[in-house]
Amino acid sequence: MESLSILKNVKVLYVEDEPITRNQVEKFLKRRVGKVILAENGNDGIKKFTEQKPDIIITDLVMPDMSGIEMMKKIRNDGSKCPCIITSALSDSKTILDTVDLKIEKYLIKPIDIKALLKSLNDIVIEKLENDKNLLVIDNEFILKDDKKNELELEIRNIYSKYLKKVTGKGAKVIQVLIKGKEIEILLKDNLTVIEESLLSSGCGFTTIETVRKNIYMRTKCQIENQIGSLINRKIVLEKIEIYPKEKYERILFNIK
Repeated sequence: MESLSILKNVKVLYVEDEPITRNQVEKFLKRRVGKVILAENGNDGIKKFTEQKPDIIITDLVMPDMSGIEMMKKIRNDGSKCPCIITSALSDSKTILDTVDLKIEKYLIKPIDIKALLKSLNDIVIEKLENDKNLLVIDNEFILKDDKKNELELEIRNIYSKYLKKVTGKGAKVIQVLIKGKEIEILLKDNLTVIEESLLSSGCGFTTIETVRKNIYMRTKCQIENQIGSLINRKIVLEKIEIYPKEKYERILFNIK
């Protein structure tokens, strides 16, 4: 999926010493990103990086004056955290380990798979937007508008309602879903079973109810993680369970990866 709306304001520095590859990838990038800055070697790459301040660097590994890793070391030593994709015809474990140490986002083997390159660019931009601006991007759309956000929250609410009834045998009178950046918060009210209500009325069942419910949710968490994940096409992880039997209230928190 080509998310032009996400990439249209992105400035990419592409460092490649081989002219044919450089021209081919440049044409591909120009149709998809806001601006492409070309550099022919490592020194030129450092110069262009300093002058242009790109959002993402794509660099070849093997170049005549210095390697892409050496170039990135110099850039990193100056304090930059600019995301980087390294391309290379080589595939060895030491090189890959070096890129991990430098916090390189992606290592692509040549010939460059254009779809893989586009996905890497999308992933980098989405992560940056979500982390820096507390946004949520689903299927390359910003979940900002109230109507879209409300629609998604309602769908998650319906999924969770069915899940809750399936695993506990009882729904909830109130289920509220709130999407806040990369978090999904679910608030439940009045969802205790008949047995739990009996324990509650005895005045000594608070801990039992909390323990049993948490155990049920943890044993079945893959079900709800997969269902919500399939809806928004993202990985979902259950992060926190808060149960307050006396108040008949629960708070469940999921993280969107």
